[in-house]
Amino acid sequence: MEKKVEVEVHASSSLDDENLDISVDLIDDGLYLGNLACAHDHKTLEKLKITHILTIDLVPLPRTILDRPNLTFKYVKLADVPREDLISHLPECNDFLKQAICDNGSVLVHCYFGVSRSAAVVIGYIMEKYSLCYEDAFALVKSKRRFIGPNIGFVAQLKLFGHMGYKINKDDPRFKQFRLKMAGQKLKQIKILPQLFADLVKPDPGIIHERPDPIVYRCKKCRRIVASQNNIIPHIPKQVKIELAKKGIRPPPSKLTGLTCAENGQLLIDKLKSLACQIINEDAGASTVEEDGASPQVLDGYNEQNMVDSSCKCPCGQKVAPAFYLVPSKVEWSNIVQNVQITV
Repeated sequence: MEKKVEVEVHASSSLDDENLDISVDLIDDGLYLGNLACAHDHKTLEKLKITHILTIDLVPLPRTILDRPNLTFKYVKLADVPREDLISHLPECNDFLKQAICDNGSVLVHCYFGVSRSAAVVIGYIMEKYSLCYEDAFALVKSKRRFIGPNIGFVAQLKLFGHMGYKINKDDPRFKQFRLKMAGQKLKQIKILPQLFADLVKPDPGIIHERPDPIVYRCKKCRRIVASQNNIIPHIPKQVKIELAKKGIRPPPSKLTGLTCAENGQLLIDKLKSLACQIINEDAGASTVEEDGASPQVLDGYNEQNMVDSSCKCPCGQKVAPAFYLVPSKVEWSNIVQNVQITV
């Protein structure tokens, strides 16, 4: 652990690769954190006995480096911006690092400067290896490489990674919200929902299922199922959130038993493929009722964009995005027995 290569902070205003000084530090046994220049320098790689290279950048390493013998590479395409999805790559990156070190190899993790993206990945690895929170893992890595600084988005994702037990838990409320925001951003950029996020658009809860959800919500006017318990998005009431923030407390919604609006009558639901009713005000129970009085139609007009890229403000004052709001007085709760009786 005492072994260390001289660190030179890059201070040039040019972004040409040739102007980068070699910068690399030993963070943990067999784990180095450095910049692009280090990954390009064959002598440095030989001196450190590097066997594996993990690249976190917008472009992979050139073929002249990838063709070198006795080196194993992994590439993750990632920009150094807060909205990038880092957390989804952490498990696979950690597996790569663990396998390399387990095989008695030495790994270089790098991005362009070795400050934000690669540092975030290394912090995620240290968090999992030593069961540390973000703050402690950051302090440990910073003690080895003084000028690291993951951007604010990566910091939030690393904290979420720790909250989920250093793994991806798709049922975690915070992770659900994170993925919904990611999907909305991608949709704005490319005008189509990527297949990666297809599971976020939930199936119509009104369709007959072999195993009906134990708790559903029905429109009092048309009697159609508009949501199930699994569609409810728990969130902290705004006033409670303010009070907790004053005390420096930010617990996850899943642990705020009795404090979430979803448990106190306010219903915000995630995105569904179709809805028979939108319950949006005190004057109408359904916004899709035909003028001639026919039954409400399924909202075919709700395309992927407005299903994902939308938000609403809960009566508690907290804005939740993306979500639909169901007025409690316009829906009724139905348990599993009632659900089976009606849907069969």
